[in-house]
Amino acid sequence: MSEEKKIDFIDNPDFNRWIEENYKVEIEEYEYQSSDVLYKINYDDYLDALKRYNADPKIELTRIEDNFPSPIAYYFSQANNNYQNDHHRLDLLKSCWESIVFFLYGLVVAEARHRKIPLNSLGNRWDKYWSDKIFDKLTIIENIIDYTTKNGLKFDCSVLVPVATLSKIKSLNQERNGFEHSAARTSAQQMDLYKTLCPLLENVLKELINLEKVTVLRYYSSEIPLVPRCEIFNGSSLEGHKDNIILKKDNYIEILDHFNASSIFAKIGDEVFCLSPFIHFSQELHETNATLCFFKKEKSGKYLFEVVSKAKDIEFDKSNFSLIENKLKALVVP
Repeated sequence: MSEEKKIDFIDNPDFNRWIEENYKVEIEEYEYQSSDVLYKINYDDYLDALKRYNADPKIELTRIEDNFPSPIAYYFSQANNNYQNDHHRLDLLKSCWESIVFFLYGLVVAEARHRKIPLNSLGNRWDKYWSDKIFDKLTIIENIIDYTTKNGLKFDCSVLVPVATLSKIKSLNQERNGFEHSAARTSAQQMDLYKTLCPLLENVLKELINLEKVTVLRYYSSEIPLVPRCEIFNGSSLEGHKDNIILKKDNYIEILDHFNASSIFAKIGDEVFCLSPFIHFSQELHETNATLCFFKKEKSGKYLFEVVSKAKDIEFDKSNFSLIENKLKALVVP
């Protein structure tokens, strides 16, 4: 038996699911949960398999496609598997990189609002939170994580997003000209550029591997208030699926005034919080499933959002976000 503190079987659900999907245990007409069998029969072998799972780069990339928030997972999968030509592949890579920034920004700011972090202490003006500049978003992310870390505040995103990784994302931001001017390059030049930029992006994604622990969701229905059925937005497929989540009573009371199908939420560990106003959803009348979208800018008195996977933007009335926006503003404006 390993001398390390024994981990519980439920501590690694993604690993357990991966074992079950790849290694079946069948005896006659009976099928058994392979991860549970391995854990109970030989715990040390279970640990060895877990270490290989966490270290194998191929498995790690699969985890990104299977488990990451859907905007990131979708564009990463498309860039690897469904590009039309070298130029399109670069465009998909750019979209993946931008979705990382937009998602992290929406997630970090949302958790800061949820935990009532005194954002006025950071020195960022209110209008900067609505900037369409990548650099401004990264600066605010870094400021919030730095503040919560130095002050010893509970903040899940500080574990999910290493500060060193933010520096790499900023460096990748400097490569933006490579993306922007790729159309003027030959196919061979575009291929070379992809080979240069893709490893940089993959390294960032690997360092953000804990994003697989973030469940992105939208309320759908509930027979039991603390066990709502939700639409889940994780993995590269945009076809959508629904699952039950479990809410803590205290957390449920905190979000009760806005926990409905009008907003997108994130679940990290046992905590659920709203991702408005910077992450939202679009669902047209003929569509079965909603699609996530990211705030871009204010336009003509409305908020303009970019819809994931679609070459179009969509406008929303500001009033859709006023409840959460006012809570955020109260923390930013002294």
